[in-house]
Amino acid sequence: MNHLFLIFLLVFFTFTSCKKEKDESNSLSALVTRFLVRSLLNSNINSELPSNLSVAVPRSIRKPSSGLGSSLGKTPKVTKTKFLSKGIAQDTFDYGFTGQAFLTEGTSIVSEILRDSKRDLVLISGAYNVAKASPGVCVPGGTSTVRITQSMEEEFLEGIIRLGLSQEEARGELSSLQNEGILPYIGQAVPTPAMIYRTLTNNEYDAEIEYSFADSIGTPQPCPANNKFQKSLKFKSDKSKIFSSITRSLKVFGISLSVEASITYITQAGKKDKAILNIKQVTTTSGSTDKSTTRFTFEECDNDTNANANNCVTLSYSNVYDNAGDKITTSVKGKTNDFGGYVTTEYIDNPNGYEYYLEETYDENGDTGYFAVDYYDLNDNSNDEYEELGYFDYDLYGEFYETGANAYQFEWDAFVEFTTALPGGGVGQGAGFMEYDAYVIMPVGVNPNTYPDEYIGWGEYFNNVNSGGAVHYVDFYGTADQIPTAEVWRYYIDTNGNEQYTPLANTIVQI
Repeated sequence: MNHLFLIFLLVFFTFTSCKKEKDESNSLSALVTRFLVRSLLNSNINSELPSNLSVAVPRSIRKPSSGLGSSLGKTPKVTKTKFLSKGIAQDTFDYGFTGQAFLTEGTSIVSEILRDSKRDLVLISGAYNVAKASPGVCVPGGTSTVRITQSMEEEFLEGIIRLGLSQEEARGELSSLQNEGILPYIGQAVPTPAMIYRTLTNNEYDAEIEYSFADSIGTPQPCPANNKFQKSLKFKSDKSKIFSSITRSLKVFGISLSVEASITYITQAGKKDKAILNIKQVTTTSGSTDKSTTRFTFEECDNDTNANANNCVTLSYSNVYDNAGDKITTSVKGKTNDFGGYVTTEYIDNPNGYEYYLEETYDENGDTGYFAVDYYDLNDNSNDEYEELGYFDYDLYGEFYETGANAYQFEWDAFVEFTTALPGGGVGQGAGFMEYDAYVIMPVGVNPNTYPDEYIGWGEYFNNVNSGGAVHYVDFYGTADQIPTAEVWRYYIDTNGNEQYTPLANTIVQI
């Protein structure tokens, strides 16, 4: 049986956690921002700006900062006396390779994108009217100052509590973030950011604010000379659709890492609120390029947010890792609330020829009560294994279990296929793209070379000339009304490691 991938994952997770420790400790401050303000009349945020950028994350998959624990560094626990024997499930579990760990890491990335956005929105409000009065013109940081009040701090605190932390934990977290200089103290005068306001006409959003802060919260940030800002916030005027994004680049020891991440938050009267996390990561070293694309979707279980008991959400996490055409896919689906959840996981490693199928339940602390692994060695079925750990408590977790073709689908779901069969319409055609091709689906009139983070779908085409023939994958997460006019663009990395997009003739149709 091939257990090497578990060792690789352990090393990868450990390296990632160590490398990102400083950011991880800061990222919960972003989660400070992700809560629904009880009343805009009592908010310190300009009423024209959105105040809620994501649905609430249940306690059982929260991502605390370093002071309160961490996700992948925190191995889920299960009662050892219930274990049957050491085997595939025990090995997988011991290495921390669980669906709950993937979901918790997803919430960590959500927090990184929205890291300081509650604070940001309060400070943006201090110069919002100035920026709006001169659209397209950068307003330098420090044009105004905002003196932090008790009510502002209470908003920060309530945001932390919304993440599933107790009052005591939230108070400790707030104090820690203030000591680190991430969140300001009551009475502190903080300069507004460098920012630019734009009116948008692409039918997706009505307004955009791009902005940047200095490394020190008390230092004014000049307008960037290259007109590139750290963060972007786009929204419809009725707040029914909000988009928050961040781009990070890092080059160290000959390794170049580029990460684009965004959250799209959709809310509409009478429908379930939904948030979509998208991440594109490109790592280049020694002439080799690795690509990873992740989507994490979570949708409230009830149409009325105020009636959505215990922050219940339906979840879907998918990741595709590509190295020179060798693809590894991970898919997690399930339902979770503050008191626990149930998820299934598929891990398919095509290059090495094995598959893992996991089933698990966990409680409000993220502690696992049941864990099952079905392993298949596609090259030697004598290595196939199955093992269960713990006890599946239907009384506690039965509410999370869904069956049938529509299990763990979302209210907004729409499924698409290409109008012209592949290869065709430019996909899988042309020099360099006949064996492997990748594409994004964009709203009509939105150019990915200008707005690379506004894609509403993506996929890959792969023609295995040695065996299997041509296969393709398309993942769409826009809305049904966008399908008739959506546009397909090829996505590739040029020899300099830069992302490139070119329009293709093929279109999509709902199925």
